Amino acid sequence: MQIHITIAVLMLGVTASASAQWPAPDSTTPRLSHAVGYFDPFARRVVIVGDSAQPRAPARHGVWSWSGARWERVTDSGPPARTNAAAAFDRQRNVAVVTGGIRQRRDTAVYESIAESWLGRATEWQPLAGTDMAPRDHHVMVFDASRGSVVLFGGTTYGTRGPWPADTWELGASGWAPIASDGPSARARSAMVYDSRRGEVVLFGGVGEAVDGVQTFQGDTWIWKAGRWRRAATNGPRGRYAHGMVFDERVGVVLMYSGAGAHRGAPLSDMWQWDGARWTEIPLSAPTPGFRYQPVMVYDAARQRTLLYGGYGASGSLYDTWEWDGARWSRVNPQTPPRSTGAGLIEAR
Repeated sequence: MQIHITIAVLMLGVTASASAQWPAPDSTTPRLSHAVGYFDPFARRVVIVGDSAQPRAPARHGVWSWSGARWERVTDSGPPARTNAAAAFDRQRNVAVVTGGIRQRRDTAVYESIAESWLGRATEWQPLAGTDMAPRDHHVMVFDASRGSVVLFGGTTYGTRGPWPADTWELGASGWAPIASDGPSARARSAMVYDSRRGEVVLFGGVGEAVDGVQTFQGDTWIWKAGRWRRAATNGPRGRYAHGMVFDERVGVVLMYSGAGAHRGAPLSDMWQWDGARWTEIPLSAPTPGFRYQPVMVYDAARQRTLLYGGYGASGSLYDTWEWDGARWSRVNPQTPPRSTGAGLIEAR
């Protein structure tokens, strides 16, 4: 009962504000690391949630939107700060969902995976009550329009021992519920998108749990449809993790870019497309975003372009913004000097 009340109250709030004006333009480039992003069909903008500060409770995430020319700060009062979470826009409830991640316990040096989910639109965010999903981070999540629900897969559990989760969860009317335990092997930092042309979810790649100190970088492709997984391909792009992936609604293909092919090495800067049956590499010419580890990559349905923000490059954290128009990459705002975080490529654990 609690979960229904929480969602109902939030729905009233976001429905009433669906046509509200976004805040005045703020030309400051967001300085976000480990951010997550989604497309908001009501605002018709790409939105990113995150913060480059240490995720100490009770710090809150900043929320930004992309106008097509600049980033604009929406609020400093998003979900409680965390890193390596997942986000999706739930078209059934008409709210964004941010789930899981890693947070730092208040007044300690201890980090932990969390399970909590937050629902929101623009400046209004509320916790989703009554969920029982196991804590996790480095997982993937997408709205499955064919089932009318958000689907979540895999990830890791920071600071705990035991096998990584290889389960699939669905956010229904009563909260999160496990719906499958077979399918892709346990992995982190894979990428997952919804293919609206074929009515199916596509998952590619990721990094497996270390066995005798060796991690496996996956290059397989999986399809989630009608409540079950099937492996669709084992060939195509080189195995990788922390890559970007979107579904290009204009062309009707999945686009995949960059990522890493080994821990602390093998940076990749290639681009591929999946047409529902096979992968094909897309030839690129300069300029390109170059190597990106864990960028935010979202399809901007309003402008019919793929947006790429930030991530880690060979020189460390990046805060620039690029667009793919179907034929080439272009940088659409200048990069501000990154704040040093001492972070480079990080192991998924």
